Amino acid sequence: MESSPPRTHIFWREDIRNVLKAIDQANVALTAHLPVAQVAIYRAGFSAALQAVATSFDVSLDTPPPRSSIELLPPDAPRCSVPGE
Repeated sequence: MESSPPRTHIFWREDIRNVLKAIDQANVALTAHLPVAQVAIYRAGFSAALQAVATSFDVSLDTPPPRSSIELLPPDAPRCSVPGE
């Protein structure tokens, strides 16, 4: 088997940002039709994962600050109590 020469790929930060934004927009469009707490929690995790990828490339995604997971639960959801509070 013949070895191939090393290849270099260059991706501009703007291109990486655009790809991550497009992925996020597709996810928003899909999850917007499922307004349940579990989907909101999934969205929060998905957004956090995209933000982590952006950070690894030193790219800013201009996303709103993350919401508390408590805010994502329905009002009648059971709450955990913290000992000592």
